[in-house]
Amino acid sequence: MDEEKIYEQATNILLELKIQPEMLGFDYLRKSIELCVLDEDLINNITTKLYPMVGKYFSVKSSIIERCIRNAINQSYKSKGLLGLNNVYNTIIYKNDYKPSNSELISIIVEKIKLDLLKDNLNSQLQDEKLKKILRED
Repeated sequence: MDEEKIYEQATNILLELKIQPEMLGFDYLRKSIELCVLDEDLINNITTKLYPMVGKYFSVKSSIIERCIRNAINQSYKSKGLLGLNNVYNTIIYKNDYKPSNSELISIIVEKIKLDLLKDNLNSQLQDEKLKKILRED
């Protein structure tokens, strides 16, 4: 998978949710999202595997990772930034009536990125098949 594309999409989504890049939680969330896109098992083991991996990457304790991510989500919730999920998904999926947990928000973002990657992959395959068909006709 294209890790640069995952990084870029995660960044854009977090910005859409009004999570401030200067917050530590921004970087920790982005790294968590990247890792979960690349390894689906991590989302089901957020406290035992994901936080320790992110903590190791940033040289901090996993409890700090969890707290900073929660703080970033709290700030986004208070500023109604989580309503940006509706823009990300292009439909109403969130009404700011509850604050998602760390794992819920990470899962929502990971699924969106995976859907986009799948769509891009399918479009690429269709383009390749169309090209092959054109070349066979000549």
